[in-house]
Amino acid sequence: MSRFPHIGYLGIALALWAGTALASDYADLIRTQESGGNYGALNTQGGTAAGAYQITAGTLASLGYVNHIGGSYGSWSNYEWTSLATVQGVTSLSGFLTSPAGHALQDQAFDTLTTLNLSALSTQTLGLVGQTINGVTFTESGLLTAAHFLGAGALNDWVASGFDPTVFPQSYLDANGFSSYAELQSHLMNRIGAASDTMYAGGTGTGGSFAQTTGFPGFGAKRPILIRETPPFQGERTSLGGTQ
Repeated sequence: MSRFPHIGYLGIALALWAGTALASDYADLIRTQESGGNYGALNTQGGTAAGAYQITAGTLASLGYVNHIGGSYGSWSNYEWTSLATVQGVTSLSGFLTSPAGHALQDQAFDTLTTLNLSALSTQTLGLVGQTINGVTFTESGLLTAAHFLGAGALNDWVASGFDPTVFPQSYLDANGFSSYAELQSHLMNRIGAASDTMYAGGTGTGGSFAQTTGFPGFGAKRPILIRETPPFQGERTSLGGTQ
C-alpha cells in the first residue's frame, strides 16, 4: 500500500497543502531523504544547500528570504537576509540552521517551494499518478520528491522524453556524485518509489535532449548546475556537516 494517499485535484491540493497530515508526512519524507532530519545540516562540498530540506541559497533568494549581493552564487557570504527573514528572527546562516526561528523558517520555505513545484508540474507529469512503471508506482508525493531533487521543469523534461536520463547534462552526474546515467536513473526512480513503498526494477529510456537555461532558473526550471554552484543532490547525507 502507498505510504501516502493520493492528493486528488490539483486546485484542492494547492489550497489545502500546508497544515495537512499528508503535507506533514511528505515533509518528514523529504527531511529524511535530504538530511536525516537534521535542521543544522550544511553541504560541505562547495554548495549552499542548507538545513533539513537542503534548500539552496538560490532557491531561498527566489522565495524572497535572501538577496544575492554579488560574487559567486555558491558562497553564503555573498547573500544577505531580507526583511522577510529578519522579521521572523533569522538574520544569519547560523540562525537559520540552529535557532527555533530558523527551523520554523525552513519549514515555511519548504511548504512554499512544494506548492510552487506542484503548480509547475506538467499535465503529462501529473498524469503519471496511479501508474506503475518499472516497478515504481507514481504518486503525487513521489513526483514532488523528484521535483525537489531536479526542479519541476527538469522533471517535466524527463517525463516528456520517455524517462530518458540523458536529457540531463553530464553536470548533473558530476555535481551529485553519480558515475553513470543508469545510477542517476536508479536513484531518481527509487526516490519516487519511496513515497509508495515500491522499488525500481531497472531500465532506461532512449533519446531526448536538454535545453539549458541561463542564470538562476527559478521555479519550475532545471534546478542544479545552472546557478553556478556545486549542489549536493540534496539527499547525500555523507556530504553534509553542520550541527543541529
